[in-house]
Amino acid sequence: MTSRTRAHHTICPYCNEEVYLEELIGGKCPLCGSPLEDLEDECLEMDDALERSDLSWLIGHYFLFKKLDELGANPLQAMQIIEKFEEKREDGNAGDNAADNAAFEIELPYTRRERLLPRHCADCGRLFFKGGKKIFAGDTNKPGYSVFFRCPTCSQ
Repeated sequence: MTSRTRAHHTICPYCNEEVYLEELIGGKCPLCGSPLEDLEDECLEMDDALERSDLSWLIGHYFLFKKLDELGANPLQAMQIIEKFEEKREDGNAGDNAADNAAFEIELPYTRRERLLPRHCADCGRLFFKGGKKIFAGDTNKPGYSVFFRCPTCSQ
């Protein structure tokens, strides 16, 4: 209820009902259908510039960034991965060059629990306690990701 009280609203001059600007349909009142184009509010201009496809893009990238942030990734690395997803979306299926550039790996910091417990190397299968790297890997062409560990000898 508090978000509604802070939302931008106006009174429709034709039906005299309170109308929230986010509910307008093509600049028209949702109740009576009369045009409310005389409103010169910044929110209306921003709604025109932001399309639904942009909104889904923002939501998808937000959750990807949030997941990488929860795993402890550097924000710069997270933005580079998001950039790869954006390049894939712009290029579409460009062929072999897109497939080569689709895979990514970034190094993540260990959590407290991971520092204490033994880890298995994904490359050689050795058990190790100290050193090594925690890797977040994925592919922009495929859904999902994986988090695995590399021992000190394989990570060099």
